[in-house]
Amino acid sequence: MSYNLKLLESFSSNIPNSSLTSEPNLSVISPSTTSELAEPLIRANNRSSRSVTYSPTDLTNPIEASAFHNNDLLTQMSVSQEVQEIPHSTFDNYLYATSYPPDGSSNPLSTTSINPIFTNFSVFDASGDNTATSVFESGALRLSYNLANAVSLSNVRLEVLRSDRVVSTLGSWNQANLSNELINLASFSNFTGGIYQLRAIVRTSNGQEFSSASQAMKVLSWNRTNGTFAGETINYTAELGTGAVIIGRGGTDTLNLSGISPSHITSINGMSLAAFNPLSGSTTNQAVFGGTAFDYINLADGREIYLQGIERLRFTDSSTFELEVRTNDTFFGSQWNLHISDVSSAWRFTQGTSNVLLASLDTGILTAAGAAGGIADISTNRLITDPSDDDNFNNYGHGHSAISIMSATANNASGISGINWNSSVYVNDVYRGVSLQQAIRDTISYARARNQKVVFQGGIQGNWFNSGGTREQLEQLIRDNSDVAIFAIAAGNGGPGGNLSDPSYLTSVSGVAQLETTHNNVISVGALRNTSATTTINGLTNAVSVNIASYSNRGSNLTLMAATDSPAMDKLGNMRFFGGTSGANPNVAGIASLVWSVNSTLSGGQVRQILIDTAMDLGTPGRNNTFGYGLVNADAAVRRASALQRSSDLASLYSGRSIFV
Repeated sequence: MSYNLKLLESFSSNIPNSSLTSEPNLSVISPSTTSELAEPLIRANNRSSRSVTYSPTDLTNPIEASAFHNNDLLTQMSVSQEVQEIPHSTFDNYLYATSYPPDGSSNPLSTTSINPIFTNFSVFDASGDNTATSVFESGALRLSYNLANAVSLSNVRLEVLRSDRVVSTLGSWNQANLSNELINLASFSNFTGGIYQLRAIVRTSNGQEFSSASQAMKVLSWNRTNGTFAGETINYTAELGTGAVIIGRGGTDTLNLSGISPSHITSINGMSLAAFNPLSGSTTNQAVFGGTAFDYINLADGREIYLQGIERLRFTDSSTFELEVRTNDTFFGSQWNLHISDVSSAWRFTQGTSNVLLASLDTGILTAAGAAGGIADISTNRLITDPSDDDNFNNYGHGHSAISIMSATANNASGISGINWNSSVYVNDVYRGVSLQQAIRDTISYARARNQKVVFQGGIQGNWFNSGGTREQLEQLIRDNSDVAIFAIAAGNGGPGGNLSDPSYLTSVSGVAQLETTHNNVISVGALRNTSATTTINGLTNAVSVNIASYSNRGSNLTLMAATDSPAMDKLGNMRFFGGTSGANPNVAGIASLVWSVNSTLSGGQVRQILIDTAMDLGTPGRNNTFGYGLVNADAAVRRASALQRSSDLASLYSGRSIFV
């Protein structure tokens, strides 16, 4: 008997001419499922299909098979027992077939199986910057692949090679298709700076292995520079072929690019310097790294810079380039509260949105009949008021001043710049108008009806627990709405120089602010003062040194600090420096509203956690009873929220104080 075989791919071997005969009428063996294992017979040396007949009498001298088998499809068939067995240990790819007589009788063909083949393989930097084939050390990669003929798949692994030697395996998967799988390089300490080749290896159930094409990846070593709350000049120095991570933190910070001219900047956030506009599209592209979002600069020599909290670039020719948003408001330069918390950098991402509602739990904003004053520097079409919202506190308007810090109209060439320019403001006069609990219920009802998140600034201190209900009812109201509401409450002015006599001011915050311990959507806010002469950087007032205000309550239930004694607009249209913890908490409320404007999927508790995680340490590192978790940082908080929205799985590799801020 002779056996017929259809050759389906090109390969080469020494086949005796006497044993090879043409059989043009044989059917093609179609690939399908696995059938009976046959022994390897021959390798074809051309790409056309050929039919051959090999007689058992010719197998006294087995065919020699080349060990070289890349891109070859090796073919097998079963032969009678008297035929000498031909080893197949050197073969990788097999087409399985059963024998059938050359006379075309009805002995059916079996189904066939082809070993797995990569039809797609890609691996790239997960950060989202515009250099997909270079990645920072401790960064992350995205892996995608597709396998054909994966019936016999056991697993797929990703190998890293350097100088043709495998130095690491980055993971193993058992799927035939994988899309954008995240690989955290922080788990692989030997993946250091240099050029590598990456390849996928598929292993079959019978132990065979096949490789994808290799892909080059450049790993950049990098150093990190951190600023402080003060305005500083940070000098950039980095070797060729490396990266840098520069975090300015608070204050008006300048990155000094010594030896670098504007022409050496290939791109910033994927665009040219000429196309960069802080208020329009400058944050569309960001690099997500270390749990947060960075601006990124590509230099012509291949170096890369990740930066945040930087307001200005200075080049080797002394020219400068502005990265922050600046307004034309009269007192913008004097608003040290904005500059120390990097609000003008956060404005590049958002200035507030309509899906966030600001709310004030304070005195009102309207002027009582016959009284002096009115609404100053706040657009009335953003205000939600009723006749009960009169504000006659100390003749200047306590609620008006707090609301102006949080939401004054910007870029109207007068007054101050509010932190949130766009969101509506729901005004509640809880001193003389409505009870605290009624104000909260009314505001949340309004917000839920419009699918809004709501941020409360609470200029309330002392015992408000029973205003409009019991303490238990107040806590239930706060707890039940943690998905849409967050409260920034003044810690209290119980110490020396304050207006609240509180013998416990050194160990506890006051009143409703105490609920920060049991409710993750409540923030107690202490007052931070600048304690020496300020400095002016690029026309902006910056603090040189700071400390907690002597009167500010503190203790284990203090959450965050924010600036006080900062410019605010009173109801008479005058700028005044608004003090106390009541001048601090509108800053936190305004910044929280920017976080929610960037990422509305967050809960109130998640917004608070972001503000905590991105705060600037004051005093001893970590949380302490004097400064809580530190000074609120608008730019860092908004960047964290943005990173979680852009690439949640990548940003979530870092949490808490491990975030790069």
